[in-house]
Amino acid sequence: MSTLTGTTAFSKVDSPVAKLITPTVALQKRIVHRQGGNATQRNEENVIAKAFQDGRRQWIEEPVIAQWAHPTFSMLSVLQEVNTMYKEWRTYSPGPFYPFSDSLWLHTCNWLRDAGLPWHNNNLNLPDEIDPSWPFHFKELERQAVLSKGARIGDNLAAGYVCDWAEANQYAIRALQQELRRQRPSHQPLLVGARIEASVLESAAQLYGLDMIQLGDDWDYCTSTLTEIIHDQRPVIFAASLANQQGEMDDFAAIQRLSAKTELFLHVDASRNFDYITTLSERSRDRLGLPRLVLQHPYLDDDNFSASGTDTIVAATVVAGGMNWVFPPQVAVLKPRMLGTPSSQVEYVRGNDGTLAGSRDALGPLLVGLQERRFGTSGMRNVYARCSENRDTLFEMLRSCNVRCERPPASLDLIISFDNKLPASLWLKWGCTRRKDGSYLLTMQPSVSASDVMEVANSIRGSRANHFGAPSHATTKADEYALDNDIMEELTRRVASWRETARHSAGYPLSHALYSALGPVIGHFLPLAIPPSWAKHHGDRILQDRIQSLGVSEAEQRSFSATFTTGSTMGNRVGLHTALANHPNAFVYYSSSSHYSIKKSVRDSDALTGRWHPSKRSRFAEIQADGLGRMISAALVKQAVADREWCDTHAESYSIVLLANLGTTFVGGCDDIVSLRQALQRVELDTAYVHVDGALDLGFSPCSVRLGGPSLQSKDGIPVVQGVTLSHHKAWGIMVSGEVICYNPKQGSLSTVASRVEPRIVFETWLAQRFYTPAGLETLHAYCLANANLLRRMLQEKGIIVRYNKSSLITFFERLPPWMVEEFHLAPEGPWVHYITMPHLSPEAVVHFVSAVAMWIEQFGKALEDVTPEMSSLLGCSVAWQRIRCYDPVSFSRTIEFVKSSARDGSERDTDAFAIQCKRGALSFAAFGKEGALTAVFLVGAAAAKTVRIEEVYLAPTVDAEVQAVKLVAAKGLAKYAELAGLTLLC
Repeated sequence: MSTLTGTTAFSKVDSPVAKLITPTVALQKRIVHRQGGNATQRNEENVIAKAFQDGRRQWIEEPVIAQWAHPTFSMLSVLQEVNTMYKEWRTYSPGPFYPFSDSLWLHTCNWLRDAGLPWHNNNLNLPDEIDPSWPFHFKELERQAVLSKGARIGDNLAAGYVCDWAEANQYAIRALQQELRRQRPSHQPLLVGARIEASVLESAAQLYGLDMIQLGDDWDYCTSTLTEIIHDQRPVIFAASLANQQGEMDDFAAIQRLSAKTELFLHVDASRNFDYITTLSERSRDRLGLPRLVLQHPYLDDDNFSASGTDTIVAATVVAGGMNWVFPPQVAVLKPRMLGTPSSQVEYVRGNDGTLAGSRDALGPLLVGLQERRFGTSGMRNVYARCSENRDTLFEMLRSCNVRCERPPASLDLIISFDNKLPASLWLKWGCTRRKDGSYLLTMQPSVSASDVMEVANSIRGSRANHFGAPSHATTKADEYALDNDIMEELTRRVASWRETARHSAGYPLSHALYSALGPVIGHFLPLAIPPSWAKHHGDRILQDRIQSLGVSEAEQRSFSATFTTGSTMGNRVGLHTALANHPNAFVYYSSSSHYSIKKSVRDSDALTGRWHPSKRSRFAEIQADGLGRMISAALVKQAVADREWCDTHAESYSIVLLANLGTTFVGGCDDIVSLRQALQRVELDTAYVHVDGALDLGFSPCSVRLGGPSLQSKDGIPVVQGVTLSHHKAWGIMVSGEVICYNPKQGSLSTVASRVEPRIVFETWLAQRFYTPAGLETLHAYCLANANLLRRMLQEKGIIVRYNKSSLITFFERLPPWMVEEFHLAPEGPWVHYITMPHLSPEAVVHFVSAVAMWIEQFGKALEDVTPEMSSLLGCSVAWQRIRCYDPVSFSRTIEFVKSSARDGSERDTDAFAIQCKRGALSFAAFGKEGALTAVFLVGAAAAKTVRIEEVYLAPTVDAEVQAVKLVAAKGLAKYAELAGLTLLC
């Protein structure tokens, strides 16, 4: 994998990418036979079927995909249907003046398709956290985009990441909440907004337990009222907009006056116009009267700090967008590097769990990075200058015939108001949106043509005078701006390399199989705008079908709400806070094996942490799980009884929200929900709401749980829960996304949901379901489970201790050396590592992996055998070797005690550091002497770069040999292993 250096986005490579080989003649003949006609003619007409055929040699076959080599009539019908959609959507446009996307920005997606995307990907964690065991990302370009945008507002080291519009605003507000926890730990913050979308404020308030106020139009009245509420005791997080979806901009001068009266952190949403206002020349900015946007860390105790001034808007966080190709847009959220509380380290993903969603589809960040490279500051400035001139032209045209219109200085919008009504079809054709006051919003986008401008002006003008002539400023053409060849070469090379490495990628619950077959089909849709009406219609149907599949009767359906999400972490956030909306004073319980994001979600909330409650008592608890990841009922009951007693003592209500698991992240544990509830009922308690994280397991089958009201314990012997989360990118392997369904009889809308999702999520879900039937998914799961059992049997035959839940695809066993973790993309945690037999892993891949493990064990043992006589002579007894079993608590604790007592100078050993390095290296070993007594321990350092070294030697007090002499002999053995395994021994 190449790394980024200098100003080049991807390093240049010489090796060409092998072109895909067309399918067998037999397959082509079969398609021709089914459809009739000549093959060449048919392939020209059916672009989608041809793409499907041409990708045959990259398929990762599993039982379902293997059947596609001999397509049935129904499959060919689906391909024909998709081809019809493709032809129709190629001519679809939301309109030239549509405020939220433009075809020029969408055009960049063509390069993604040409490079072989989509292939399975995930920009997990922040862009500067690169995990070498997960190559399927585009974080380098994402990081460059963040730095480039940050530099345009005065911060060359800005932190942040790319995500959708809602998450970006929520993340920024959380960063300010965290910063206030540090600077003003005893002052309760107040979230305030005016022009920013209400859904942003409401969702952030729900996520973080913040009080919220949205100001009206009367600023003087609102700010005076706000000042009375604050009483100089409550710092303000002010979320402002430079151009909201109504075309409105906040009054930043008024915000500055407010900041003089109270402590204030400013967040700015510039998701529609950041690229425009930050590439303006100084002359243009002065002409428009626009202050300069600046990103700066706010220090409340610094007298020189100000939220804004007459010529600057000083923001603590910024959402940056503008070259938007889809709605809701993919944007960069920016913050000063040290703003907010650092997130905790998560070993499973080798990084800080700092983002809101955790997993992120990598194509959005890639596109934002490519737009920056394709256009650059000068290109953006030129494109936007043409837009500005065209807007001025249309503005003057309309003013000349007394049409009321506004041109906000911070955007390229026009707001048009007039008495004569035009047909709705005309506004729809132009892409204008209707504002709350009845006026219309249109945006002068780069692809607006002279004829578009003339049509609007002449249609609104009507027959009152002569029609206008064409404006003089040309439309920006897509071919005026191209990507550098080296970027495309590296992008293509990287995707090609993924096709090979994916076949042995075994540490994450993500399937690479579906994109291998349907990626070429989906790729044709990347440069297309998906009609929102199609996405809404089919999205609603998918969610309705999902609710029904989980056992909800027609009479019950009105009590449930569902939505698509950008992944299971966001789905769990929605589920948690929807449960709390229905039970505001509930205590939340989750297991110690729950996904790491659950702990983050509860700690984000000031309400759940009890930060401002007089008692400071939190309303959540982590319940101990057993060795197989299942919540222990006795531990749950003990915690629940204690919390109930506390509530009784303090005259507070008590209820339970249980966050249960259907397949935990690391060990695949499933909570026994019925047994947990029965245990609670024995002490006169019960759950008010159960939400299940079934991110992986529910993707294969909905048969493990049923949805229903809280009074039901089971339906037909299957546990009943009130909410579920599932992922699309895990079992199915499409773009990072998911669904959440919640029992929500009183609230109506789901909590924390600020916006609909990108339409591609609906399209890929719809397509996956057309190819993967429920029966096909059951067959697929059985195949994966058979491979898991093959893995377990073969490892056990090699003497490897394995652990697993019988119905899970996850098998965990002793941690392997770092280079093996990296080679097979494994996920370690403590002394363990797990292997997940997802659909892309064949029986041959399992055999290959076990062979590699067996070779490691054999080579290591043989190398030590070669130095056994010399070591026995040196230690004065016959020596037996054994690798240190970090996973065995009994033997490992004995090793720790031995290390403690081995210091000959009486000093104290750092056993914590020893334990960490021992687990991570997986190669430390011990020598046992007479009667199996532990005689010597050798701490071996190992790195993914295939280097090894004897770090420390610990000898029993009874050993007379010198440590250095013993170390030299051990190093001989390690040198032999390095020779056999192709490693480098460091001195």
